[in-house]
Amino acid sequence: MKRWTVLFLVAVAALVGGYYWATEPVRYMAPAYPEAAARDPYLAARTLLEEWHHDTRRVFSTRALFPLPATDTTLIMDPYRGDLGRDRIEGLLAWVAAGGHLVVAARPVYGDRDEDRERADPLLEQVGINARRLPEKDPDDDPMAELLGRFQPMESLFLEYCLGNDDEETRRQCERLTCEAPPRAAPALTRDFDGLPRRLRIDNPLVLGYQGGEGLHYSVLAGNDQGLKLVQVAVGEGRVTATTGLRLWDNDHLHYFDHAWLLRQLTDGGGPVWFVQGIDMPPLPLWLWEHAWPPILALVLALALWLWRRLPRPGPLWRPPARDTTDYLGHLRALGHFHWRTGQGEALLAPLRDAARRRLALLHPDPEQALPLAAERLALPEHDLREALDASPVDRPGWIRRVAVLQQIRSRL
Repeated sequence: MKRWTVLFLVAVAALVGGYYWATEPVRYMAPAYPEAAARDPYLAARTLLEEWHHDTRRVFSTRALFPLPATDTTLIMDPYRGDLGRDRIEGLLAWVAAGGHLVVAARPVYGDRDEDRERADPLLEQVGINARRLPEKDPDDDPMAELLGRFQPMESLFLEYCLGNDDEETRRQCERLTCEAPPRAAPALTRDFDGLPRRLRIDNPLVLGYQGGEGLHYSVLAGNDQGLKLVQVAVGEGRVTATTGLRLWDNDHLHYFDHAWLLRQLTDGGGPVWFVQGIDMPPLPLWLWEHAWPPILALVLALALWLWRRLPRPGPLWRPPARDTTDYLGHLRALGHFHWRTGQGEALLAPLRDAARRRLALLHPDPEQALPLAAERLALPEHDLREALDASPVDRPGWIRRVAVLQQIRSRL
């Protein structure tokens, strides 16, 4: 039994060793995008510019763009911008004339009518550049495709002809017809920067046009079989570079063709680079506050004063007096009031009269002689003293007067 166990373990070890001897680990690379790339389409371009010692910044509003930076800054403005207004466009072009560099993408053109395919861009119009959209071609209208569709037996002969042709344009046309490859425009070509052919993939249905003007000089042109895709015009001491799109510098297309090279050529000044994305006129409340804050503040103050006068203002909260059953003085008052109502007023005066007679006895043992002495000391009529000591009260005010006289006799003698 032990022999079979040893053989089994040896066989397992041999299989494991043979597996590791006959195989080797395979390593592969998979693209991984940082989370910031989903929010910033030009993150790769900004990272590359920072490697070239350029300070970069993203701008999302006219409030952050104006006032404009120093003229050594390169502004890269995307096509999704609203109407900047005449004043801001004039200020932007004055900044360019002072030595700034503006790279701007033409605004998109929508619509299928002829008048919709060509609309003026207020910013580019000032430098003599216009953009128009090419009409879309219907693939069903291609006569060669229709011919091949009708004569299926000729497809193999046509494919053999295409493969044996040395003309690059013909082979590309054959691939599009036979393999149903999506039609794509050729890369835009330019030699105006350094004399060498530079290829740029600017694939969109927009093309640019330009016309001469006073003080304008067009120095760089790049285009393909669709038309012009990039135009650079000198304005004063600066320049405006117009293109039909900025996709050549986004995260997915920066590494193609000469896109990175073009970015370095256009930012060769060494200054900061601002990516201006989706700017527009400020919201109406912000614009009103910037241009009409005094009347707005006056209206707010008037409204606050009106509300202060119209709104009800309650006073302090009313609280009922608490009933204290432990008040001894209140108890005495209630007891006296009860005795008076029940005809026992004389009983209430009896203790006080006794105390007053004892005080009079201290002056003289004879009450008849003590009364004149007490009246002289108290400055009271002798009649009031006799009435308080002997007569019974008939009404409440009289009872109160007798109590007051007796109190004086007791406290002052």
